[in-house]
Amino acid sequence: MIGGIDWVRAIKHAEIVAVENIRSDVQPKPEHAMWELMKEAVQVSSIAYSAPPRVGYPSKSSLPDTVDDVSDWQRMAAYLRGELSEMPTGHARPPQPSAEQITRAEAVLAIWHKHALSRKGAKSRIKKAVYMKASGVPDRKVRAVTGMTKQAIHSAKDEAMRDMLCAVRRFC
Repeated sequence: MIGGIDWVRAIKHAEIVAVENIRSDVQPKPEHAMWELMKEAVQVSSIAYSAPPRVGYPSKSSLPDTVDDVSDWQRMAAYLRGELSEMPTGHARPPQPSAEQITRAEAVLAIWHKHALSRKGAKSRIKKAVYMKASGVPDRKVRAVTGMTKQAIHSAKDEAMRDMLCAVRRFC
């Protein structure tokens, strides 16, 4: 799986995205490109592989949470009664990722699980902190959950990206 994708093309794509996303005073490095691949992989996997529904727990009620909260059914009923001029739109779902993005995400996550910070242990709080940061969790929450400092999280992220780059270079 890891050797089955075009890593040169994936890294080039990530370098373009990294240049757009880094601060203007920072020189782009290969670690930045790998970080962009990791962030994309986390996002794509969360969209492509949604979690199964919870079983045995009560589901959210269809009643509004507050008095002012208008449900989708109420908006649709108002449209059918003629009270609204335009048909209400549903909640926007993120677009389904392409097959190339899913394949790239699977390969990046395979490298993440096998090579990144492997000497720290599979259930390491360090790996958890880096994954949470890649999924967009704010630094304050990552620090509260893992008990790590901001500098420790940043250095763990850099170390993980270097580990992943070493693994990718073996396949290029």
